[in-house]
Amino acid sequence: MQAPKRRICYFYPHASTFIVRDLELLATHYEVSPYEFSVRVKWKLPFEFLKQLFYILFRTKRALFVCHFAGYASLLPALLGRLLGKKVFVIVAGNDGSNFLDFRYGNFTKRLLGWATKTSLRFATHIMPVAQGLVYQDYRYYPGGSPAQGYQYFAPKTKKVPYSVIPYGFNTELFALDQQVQRAPHSFITIGNLKDPYCYFRKGFDLILDLAKRKPEWSFTIIGWEPNGQEVPTNVELVPFSPIAVVINYLQKHRYYFQLSVMEGFPNALGEAMACGCVPIGSNVSGIPELIGDTGLILSEKNVVYLERSIELLVQQDFQEASLKARKRIEANFLPRHRLEKMQEVFEKYGC
Repeated sequence: MQAPKRRICYFYPHASTFIVRDLELLATHYEVSPYEFSVRVKWKLPFEFLKQLFYILFRTKRALFVCHFAGYASLLPALLGRLLGKKVFVIVAGNDGSNFLDFRYGNFTKRLLGWATKTSLRFATHIMPVAQGLVYQDYRYYPGGSPAQGYQYFAPKTKKVPYSVIPYGFNTELFALDQQVQRAPHSFITIGNLKDPYCYFRKGFDLILDLAKRKPEWSFTIIGWEPNGQEVPTNVELVPFSPIAVVINYLQKHRYYFQLSVMEGFPNALGEAMACGCVPIGSNVSGIPELIGDTGLILSEKNVVYLERSIELLVQQDFQEASLKARKRIEANFLPRHRLEKMQEVFEKYGC
């Protein structure tokens, strides 16, 4: 008789694509009960806490807790998990390891949310950041940021909590390399987020538009972003938010992918672009250099002149070789099974 699957109560603030993928991945080996803690309407926050309290007390028997993002959604699971003797695993994925007052990004820009984040991480059994840079990194890319980023910098007491870096994994069958497609020699693409009001600056679109003005002979594509008064050069194509098949088609037609974020966790779009054979160009921020490795260009500071000169050297390299190298890095290190295996190792360490 087959033993019943271990149950996981999976808490998250909103159903992002990478969270849905995590739920599907864990469901292959565990009984997963997803719980969305909505924080979109602030005045409803006390009611969300009350609802979550009853859920934890009466519907989480024999379950371990996994929280994707530290913050309000993870606060009660961490505190009550400690009281009830449950194992609590918190995934740090971006804003829960950041503080940028200039454009109000990061949990630690807000006092109450920062406290909830610190407390959640302090009382966690084990922390599972998606990138080492979210634990701690000296920060030099953008002068408006703190001299360091990462949850241990903003919450020093969390240094006593064990952690394991477990990156996201990417579906290389869906995000495929099509070597039959002709890619324009100087074609660059990036993907944004219409729902993020600070997307233009945080994702480095201002830097991309500056570069486009300097290099009118190059072509640029931005998917999922709409200008808000910004001047867009004629060599920049703006594509609205599109189905995944359309996005993949665009990735397969471009040579280079931009991830010039001022702050990021472990960017899924960058990994997916590399799987499609795009050569990566990214900022030296958090998980971006961890993902790129030696397969592309890593920009050490936000400077359009430096970016232009670096790309001029990059495009002289053999593209086919660089494209295949980017794809192989994803296949070797960042598949969904790699993430699942590492999560299982952590759970088993605590008898889960």
